[in-house]
Amino acid sequence: MNSKVRSSIFSSTLEYLLPALVFTLSMQLLRVFISSLAWYLRDTVGISTLSLIPYAFGTFLLGFLAAALHRLVGSRNALWITAGGVAVLRLIEQLSLNPALDLGLSIAGMGLFLNFLSIFMGHVRMQGDSAAPRWVYGLVLGLALDIALRGVFGARDLSTVSGVIPLLIVVVIVGLIFWALWREPKPGAGIASDAAWKRALPLMAIGPYMVLQVLFFQSQGWVEEVAGLNTPIGFVIVMLGSLAATVGIAWGFARPRSMHPILAFGIAIYLTLAVFGIDQAAGMIVFTILIGQLLMGWGLAVVAGVAKQANSPGLWRTTVAVAGGMVLFLTLVFAYYIAMDIALPFPRQAFPTAAAALLGVLFLIASIQARAHTEVASWDLSGISVAGVLAIVPLAYWVLLGSAPTTEQPPGLPIKVMSYNVHAGFGFAGLQDLEAIAQVIEDSGADIVALQEVSRVRLMDGSADMSTWLSQRLDMPILFRGTEEPIWGNAILSRYPVLESGWGELPLAGTLIKRGYLWARIDVGGPQPLLVIATHLHHLAPDSLARQAQIPVLLRFWDGQDYSLLLGDLNAQPDWVEMKLIADAGLLDSWSEAGVGQGFTFSAGDPYQRIDWIWHSDDLVAVEAQVIQTQASDHLPVVAILDLAP
Repeated sequence: MNSKVRSSIFSSTLEYLLPALVFTLSMQLLRVFISSLAWYLRDTVGISTLSLIPYAFGTFLLGFLAAALHRLVGSRNALWITAGGVAVLRLIEQLSLNPALDLGLSIAGMGLFLNFLSIFMGHVRMQGDSAAPRWVYGLVLGLALDIALRGVFGARDLSTVSGVIPLLIVVVIVGLIFWALWREPKPGAGIASDAAWKRALPLMAIGPYMVLQVLFFQSQGWVEEVAGLNTPIGFVIVMLGSLAATVGIAWGFARPRSMHPILAFGIAIYLTLAVFGIDQAAGMIVFTILIGQLLMGWGLAVVAGVAKQANSPGLWRTTVAVAGGMVLFLTLVFAYYIAMDIALPFPRQAFPTAAAALLGVLFLIASIQARAHTEVASWDLSGISVAGVLAIVPLAYWVLLGSAPTTEQPPGLPIKVMSYNVHAGFGFAGLQDLEAIAQVIEDSGADIVALQEVSRVRLMDGSADMSTWLSQRLDMPILFRGTEEPIWGNAILSRYPVLESGWGELPLAGTLIKRGYLWARIDVGGPQPLLVIATHLHHLAPDSLARQAQIPVLLRFWDGQDYSLLLGDLNAQPDWVEMKLIADAGLLDSWSEAGVGQGFTFSAGDPYQRIDWIWHSDDLVAVEAQVIQTQASDHLPVVAILDLAP
């Protein structure tokens, strides 16, 4: 590569710096916003699911202010306000330990980001056709940088990681944003900045595109669970997907006429079918990620190509299209998650599938217009080069990660076990802190831990990979199995060798959230392997019949086997019918044997219910039982020491 080409790549890379870094910080604010709605407003404050709608949509409707702001202060000043505002608010959020403040900062930050999208596109149009790739490369590279940063911290968001290094990273990004803003040229007076309706309309594709990215294509946890891969292979695949997206963008800009409507129609069909069955893709999900990202990058380039031509002042057409697309994003994501609380006329998977279909249709519309392009073919390698560098990050992380946690030599009984609903890592106050969860488990000295509400890179839960991170942090091998989604469910941590493991489903029995159980035979040095069954039953207290339908499935699997444990959040109190079913089957309650007091485990702020349980077969005996007082989750963990029965 000669010096002229290297200089061109470096120059182009600087042009992508501002949008990429703003996208990176905005993705972090988006996760704070979505998870704050779910875990702070709903669970901590107590707002109903439907009452979240004004907060969610009120925030995203702020994006329709872009045209007014652009007209009021001008293009460059509007960039300073929106991009600079996102940077400052994200920096403050990094320092915040108050979930209410985090919510407020994320609302303001998302409002500014949504306006930035339209304003930056108008600003780019005023710089001429050659600047068209800036926002689309900025989008993809910003998402890639965000994945890289999360990945090196164990798939934890920077905002949830305390310490100097995460703060320093945010400070550097903020500084670079302001430097990039200072470099932005001031457009001349009277230059057109808005596109015609037919050219602006395809910009709505950003919304459906983001749905697919945040739910599936950026989720290394999803890739690993569906394909059955070990950590951190999913990190590598997701980053290679980002690289494929930049190749698609470069191809789209270099060959705009190659995006024939027939091909666009094929892409629409492919994306729709791929997303519809993405949870059943098994090993094919690797190809789904790589091919899907390539095709979506190609489509985004065509959208940017047809939307680059400005023919009028102002920005209202672009604002309506972009903000409308992002409202569409929120609608589909909100419906996807609200379907777990409210019965809807469509299955959950219909909403991301609809996003894929809409994205394909908008690509088709753009491709029809792109047929009129007459640009000379030219390849821009700058975006590919940056994505290629970022793709090295997971490989380096893989090398530095070292060996996976290993088991210890089993010492024999007694053994300490724990059941803990970790609430996706969100404490009673509504702040996500995985380190607090890890400290509770570590300080307990438990040898085997059954965990519920474990999440692996799920947007609603802040996109943390709890399974992988807790295993590495505690140096304990982990088993995980998703229930409602491949990336949300139950886990078992064990210091001792797991000889055999598996899982099973529990009946819905008229409920909305799929439940299941995870089991393992563990060598603890006793007379035979210990059978550990971990589960999480239906959560609504009045729905006793649902739990009464789920418990017999667990008992049939147990089938009276010796040397067995049943642990979990059973969402039922001692005098309820559900627990009598378990007792009548012959399992014994550890707390009744060795606990002192009422043993309340929920809620952590003011415990009033005993719904977390450790049951054991009659050849074991509980010699000690304890409820640990902590607010690291909304539940309190229950711990028991078990020995052989005399």
